[in-house]
Amino acid sequence: MRGRAWWGLAVVVILLAACGEPTPVGNPTPDWPTAPPLPASPTVDPLLPTGDGYGGAAVGASNPTQAALAAEGEPDAQGPTITPQPTAAQLPMMITAGDGLVLQATFYGPAARPAPAVLLLPMQDRDRGSWTLLAERLQAAGYAVLTVDLRGYGETGGQPDWRQAQDDVRAALAMLSELSGVNRSQLIVIGAGIGANLGLNLCAETSGCAATVLLSPGLDVQGITTAEAMGRLGARPVLIISGENDNNNPADSVTLGSLARGDHQLVIVPISAHGTDLFDAQPGLLDQIAQWLAARVPPGAALPTPTAG
Repeated sequence: MRGRAWWGLAVVVILLAACGEPTPVGNPTPDWPTAPPLPASPTVDPLLPTGDGYGGAAVGASNPTQAALAAEGEPDAQGPTITPQPTAAQLPMMITAGDGLVLQATFYGPAARPAPAVLLLPMQDRDRGSWTLLAERLQAAGYAVLTVDLRGYGETGGQPDWRQAQDDVRAALAMLSELSGVNRSQLIVIGAGIGANLGLNLCAETSGCAATVLLSPGLDVQGITTAEAMGRLGARPVLIISGENDNNNPADSVTLGSLARGDHQLVIVPISAHGTDLFDAQPGLLDQIAQWLAARVPPGAALPTPTAG
């Protein structure tokens, strides 16, 4: 019995010796042959599928319109900045009157320089916005244009004062004549209603005023008279426009036309509108005025040659 136990123990010892940890062996690194480098493939324009079969763009095709849109959560991309032509600018301006009141005005720059310059004077109870269509039409024809709010109206403060307004329009025309690119010998004054009365007097006393246009002028409006001013205008061109049923205005316009001593034209429109309200019923008057001016004070005319002093 003892012999068998010893023998069994010997067998166990032999088996444990055979199961000992083998000596670790590193992983072999195969010696692969090195392949020769391949030349770079030529760059080509890939041909994308023409569509997805349902009328849409092919998958993977670039959509420049979509690519220009901002991603969700990002601010919209700024569009291209359009720089306005400097000659087509409409600039706010301020004119200081003799008593310190600031008159608000808008300047419409000319397309070419030097250019004839037009001052537009509104009628009573209207502001410079009543001239916008004509101002833009004259600007497109090559004229520099200045519209102004008379005292007490529009953006100009103060109270209406027609005696003081005579000095105001002088200040406006003086500033217009000093602007760069304005031909001082080609000044034009256009007025409506009492603005026509102010404009005729202003043109008559200004040597550089080459022509005037009067919409619904009167012989005496708010104490501003016109008969004597028409005589002082001399042979300079004048265009008079009046509504046929505008109270007694057609008669005043006819009288002023008979007093004109030079190139003049009288247009009686068969409506009852007054001043710039004539444009609402007869928009063709805008072109008629522009054409009349172009024939008498055309943009691009040569400056007078200065004489030796």
